[in-house]
Amino acid sequence: MKSTVSLFILFALVLALPVAAQTPCGTDMGTPEKCAVTGGDPASMTPSQKISAFQALVKAEIRAGMTAAQKQVFLNKMHDYFDFATMAEAALFGEWEKLTVEQRAQFIVAFTAMLQRNYLKKLYSHADYVATIGTEKLKDDKAQVATKLVKAQKGSSSVDVTYRLQKTKQGWRLYDVLTDEVSLIRNYRSTFADLIKSKGFAGLMDHLKKQAAGPLP
Repeated sequence: MKSTVSLFILFALVLALPVAAQTPCGTDMGTPEKCAVTGGDPASMTPSQKISAFQALVKAEIRAGMTAAQKQVFLNKMHDYFDFATMAEAALFGEWEKLTVEQRAQFIVAFTAMLQRNYLKKLYSHADYVATIGTEKLKDDKAQVATKLVKAQKGSSSVDVTYRLQKTKQGWRLYDVLTDEVSLIRNYRSTFADLIKSKGFAGLMDHLKKQAAGPLP
């Protein structure tokens, strides 16, 4: 569980930060101008634009003293950028096929609530970090966007973070993130598999519900 939490902190951190500089997205995307954030409909953005747009959203809306309603509005907007259903299914891997339709729906709701809450907890103290977007790679309906996380302090080490996105009817949306080549979803998969083995699906659901209980942070 500790490895999952640590990885998620970095995941939340990078998405929360403004983009300091943006390099060309690579030969798949062509000119650097195609990588810049153009605004408008999120469904028409490139993968790199989607990452940049979400960073801008966080910078504009996340602040100290937010009301519960303001926090919920932000969490609702996250659905434009994250494919929570795909993330939930991938986190269960082989166990997903064993669930009923009702159990799958229940898990998606609980997993999403847990993921959003954990993300929101990490967004209030990240001003010392800067994220730089690097190369974008496209293959069919999948994409990877490489970024680098650097603390705004001389001599600080950097962390390589790669975002995985897939094309949906709503545009490009995130379904996994790799921090120094370690997958967020694979970490959740390992944790959830252990919980199911020891406590069953009901135990896993109890765990997720406890993680998402109480007022928003």
